[in-house]
Amino acid sequence: MINTFNLSDYDCIGFDLDNTICEYRIAPMVQMIYDVITEYLIKTHNYSAKYLQQPIDFAFLQKGLLLDTERGNVLKLNGTGKILKSSHGTRFMSDEEIMSVYGSSCSWSVTDSFIQNFMDTWNGPLSEKIRPLLDYFDFPISLVFARCIDSVDDACTNTTYNVWPDIFQGLHYMYSRDNFSTNVGDFFFNLKTSPTLYYNKCPNYVINWLKELKKTKKMFLISGSHVDYASFSATQSLGANWKELFDIAVFFSKKPGFFNQNRPFYNTDDLNETSITDAISLGKIYSQGNWSQLYNLFKKETGKSNPKCLYMGDNILQDVLTPEKFSGLDTIAIVEEMKMDSDSNEFNTDIGLLQPNKWGSYFIDNDKNEISVWTSFIINHSKLCIPSIKALASKPINYEYKSFCKSKIFGGFFPFTPNNMYKLLK
Repeated sequence: MINTFNLSDYDCIGFDLDNTICEYRIAPMVQMIYDVITEYLIKTHNYSAKYLQQPIDFAFLQKGLLLDTERGNVLKLNGTGKILKSSHGTRFMSDEEIMSVYGSSCSWSVTDSFIQNFMDTWNGPLSEKIRPLLDYFDFPISLVFARCIDSVDDACTNTTYNVWPDIFQGLHYMYSRDNFSTNVGDFFFNLKTSPTLYYNKCPNYVINWLKELKKTKKMFLISGSHVDYASFSATQSLGANWKELFDIAVFFSKKPGFFNQNRPFYNTDDLNETSITDAISLGKIYSQGNWSQLYNLFKKETGKSNPKCLYMGDNILQDVLTPEKFSGLDTIAIVEEMKMDSDSNEFNTDIGLLQPNKWGSYFIDNDKNEISVWTSFIINHSKLCIPSIKALASKPINYEYKSFCKSKIFGGFFPFTPNNMYKLLK
């Protein structure tokens, strides 16, 4: 059975900004993030420079790893929450060692909770035990965490660790929304002073595709970035007239809560969040907010009681699973680890960093022939999985994509590899 997918079927089409509309140069970005946070940890919390200032081991990095913060382990999960691979610090554990820690089933009650309802582990006590690394902003943190564990083990023998709170403080030091305007934390300062080092320009054919979509669709942006940083990134990617490509933009949206909570919208003025507003309208930029209110606006503007909405983004939990599961949007997963073919670097010049490495493939564990937790989420909660919006922009808007039903993919009728998955979906 083949299902079809067509952009023309939608009334409203939305996008995440970072790593969706805005494409970063992954290698220099990862290097900069690693350098900023390790310098902070060395200076502020006295972690060992011997460990943290080693060259980055890019083969250790993979999007979607999870941290067992108390045991000092880095985990890769399958679709049911079973631990496929694990390292203690940077040292990979044998299957026997994994079972000695997590039991013969290689499972953990906290990862079970993550699979059943990840919101239970997003905040509260469980969030202190597990941390998923979801995008390229926390891509280097698995290695930072692992090397911190190595340095602690070198000094003493531990059964539990308290490394994560220090790293979390470092992330706040880098990414706090006030830091873009104040130049605190180095991350935003580096981006502002050397934007061409970190941003790839959006190709003209993608910009033209967005313009064409806007003629018949309500176009929206929903980003977690604060309005000043988001505006800067959109300008670097799309140009100074980026606002003309969208009917409405929502920044500092606090995803995933934007899609299942009821936070108020704030007006913005001169790249600052100002007052709460009860009424939102097209043609403006807002901060925070919620999907329910935005959807009501789309009902009004389209004149339809149930306008069909599509949203696409790279963060599988925030941009794919949550909007589909809690708000009923159709979603597209943007996964740069997937490529058009084995020779193409069209989608990102740093694609070599994203190929299978010490952890295997992002999508599957070939040794155990099991799909990853992220592949499971993608199959169950998205309409398509593509390496870039360039894959959509290169086709006519009314192009009919063909996707094989979930049961066939799970049933093994087709080998599940990144390349084959993309070929199936296109």
